[in-house]
Amino acid sequence: MMETETNSEYLSLIKTNDPVAWQQLIRMYYPALLRFANKILNDSAAAEDTVMEVFTILWQQNRTFKEVKQLKEYLYVTTRNKCLNVIRSKRREKERNQLFSNQYLTQEQMDAHLIYADVLVEIRKEIDQLSPKQRQIFVLAYLQRMTNDEIASYLQLSNQTVRNQKAAALSFLRKAIRKKFPMELTLVILLLAL
Repeated sequence: MMETETNSEYLSLIKTNDPVAWQQLIRMYYPALLRFANKILNDSAAAEDTVMEVFTILWQQNRTFKEVKQLKEYLYVTTRNKCLNVIRSKRREKERNQLFSNQYLTQEQMDAHLIYADVLVEIRKEIDQLSPKQRQIFVLAYLQRMTNDEIASYLQLSNQTVRNQKAAALSFLRKAIRKKFPMELTLVILLLAL
């Protein structure tokens, strides 16, 4: 950060698109955000693209931050969300490719797979409705396959908090899925998942 500038002056320079302030901002946060994105995506090229997109969004939105902490939180949350979008997109593409790569699927099997894909999209939408902490713990537990101990250590939370947040997230998702889909469809989905 600029030694001669206060935090608010520095943030003002970023808001006015000062090139030196932006260079410092990128130099300061790019490496850490890249490691963060790469840990989520496990794909260095996609991580680089994602982090650059985050900085582009910040520049285009021309947001105002009262303190550097808000800026840092914004960068990390936006990076995480963009990474999750990349993961969703890759999964949807993979699902579509799998659906259409097998020419010997019957029409019923194809219909079931399409319904399953649609349901997954709806589930992902519901995951986005979770509170930020629940969503983060849910993603770490079920998408990144981290244990409760790993999540607790990573987020500096107690094991009980992790368990409670996971339980609350699952309860919310179960209720949302039951509202949106009839029981018969839920059974079909469960059978397809086996």
